[in-house]
Amino acid sequence: MDAGLNTGCATEGAGRRVVIAGGGYAGTTLAVKLAKAMRPDDDLEIMLIEPNPCQQALSELDLVAVGPPRPEFCELWHPTVFKDLPVTVCYDRVDDVRAKEHVVLVGPRDGEKREVGYWRLVIATGAIAFVPPVPGLAEHAVTMWSVADAQELQRRIEAQFRIAARLPDAASRRRALTFVVVGGGATGIEIVGTLGQMLPKRMRSFGLDPADLRVVLVEGRPDILYDLPQSLREKAKRRLARLSVELRLGSMVSAVEDGLLKLADGSVIDAPVLVFCGGAKADPDAIGWGLEADPSGRLVSGPDLKVPGHDDVYAVGDVAAFRDPADNRTLPMLAQFAIREAEHLAESILREARGEPPEPFHPHMHGEFVSIGPSWGVGWALRWHLTGLPAIVMKRLTYALYWWIVGGIPLAWRRTREMLAMQR
Repeated sequence: MDAGLNTGCATEGAGRRVVIAGGGYAGTTLAVKLAKAMRPDDDLEIMLIEPNPCQQALSELDLVAVGPPRPEFCELWHPTVFKDLPVTVCYDRVDDVRAKEHVVLVGPRDGEKREVGYWRLVIATGAIAFVPPVPGLAEHAVTMWSVADAQELQRRIEAQFRIAARLPDAASRRRALTFVVVGGGATGIEIVGTLGQMLPKRMRSFGLDPADLRVVLVEGRPDILYDLPQSLREKAKRRLARLSVELRLGSMVSAVEDGLLKLADGSVIDAPVLVFCGGAKADPDAIGWGLEADPSGRLVSGPDLKVPGHDDVYAVGDVAAFRDPADNRTLPMLAQFAIREAEHLAESILREARGEPPEPFHPHMHGEFVSIGPSWGVGWALRWHLTGLPAIVMKRLTYALYWWIVGGIPLAWRRTREMLAMQR
C-alpha cells in the first residue's frame, strides 16, 4: 500500500489497524506522530477517516474573511502532510461505531456503508459551531467555523460596500456599513478586531469614507475574554476602543430580523452584516455511537484517554470530555490540548503495541493569546503577560510549532514565509 495515498477505506482484516476518525488538530497530529515513531516490528496500520482533504486553522479565519490572505492561508492539506508517511487517508465520514464488533461504519449519511475493522479506534471528530435557538439568528447570521464561513463573510462585506456606494446620504451609508459581531470570546474578539483594523483600508479601495464605518461587538455577559486575566481584558477593551469598536455588554440577543438585531434590554442595533461567534458544541454524530457522553454531549475520556467500558477506543480533542486530575474540570476546547492529547496518545498506542500499559495523561496550560487585528494582541505564557506585537509574535510562533510537529522544517518554513508576507 502506497504511503500517504488515499486508497479508500479498506474492509479486509483489521490486523493491528489504528483507525483515527477526524483530521483536525488531534487526528492529524496523532497520525503523524504515530507514523514517525512506530517501528516495523510494531506491525501497525494507520488509517485516518476524514471527509475533508485539508485541516482548517480556525483562529486565522478572520484574516481570510476581511482579506487580503487567500483561503489557502487557513488550510493544511493532508496529501502534503502525509505524502511520505505510512498513513492511509479515507476521505469519507464515520457513520456509526460498533464497539462490540470492533468496527466502524463508513459512508454517506443516506448512502451505502462499509465496515472498517480496527485494533484501536481514536475518535477525534472535533466540534461544530453552536447557534442557540434565538428567533432569526441561524437564518441571518454567519458563523465563523470554516473557510466557507470566512468566504461568506467576505462576500457579505463586499456586497455592503456596493450598496453603500450608491447611497446619497451619510446616515444611510452608516447603516449599510454597520458590522455586528456577537460573542466576546476569543473568536469574536479576533473577528471584530480585524474588522476594526482592516475595513477602513478596504473601504478606501472602494472609494468609501471610513468615517461611515460602524463596528459593534455584542456580548451577553458583562465583560469579554473571561479566559484571560482582568488586566489583559482591560487592555483588550482599550485596544478595541482605539479601533472605534463599540462594545454592547450585558444584554443577550433576543431576536434577529433582516438587518436588525434585538437585545433583551429592548435596544435595537442595525445589523446588515451579522457574525455569530457564540461558542461550539461537540460533533453531534458522536453522541449517537453508543459511547458514554457527558451532559454537554462530549464523549467521556478517562485518565488514559480511553472511553469508559472500551479498552480499545479513545476520545481526544474537542469531541472529548477529559477531566484534569488537578482540579477535576473538563478541559476547554482548545487546539493546544488537542495536540498534546494526540502526542501523548501516540506514545500510549505504541506502548500497547509493545505489550506495555498506557500511562495517564496530565494536561498543562502553557498560555493563551488572542489577536485584536493582524498586528496586535493580548495573552500570557507561563507567568508573563504580553500585549501588542510581542503577543502577536507568540501567537504566530504557536502556529509555526504546530507546522513543525506535523510537517517538519520544510512545512514550518514555508508557512512562516506565507505568514510574514501576510503581515506586510
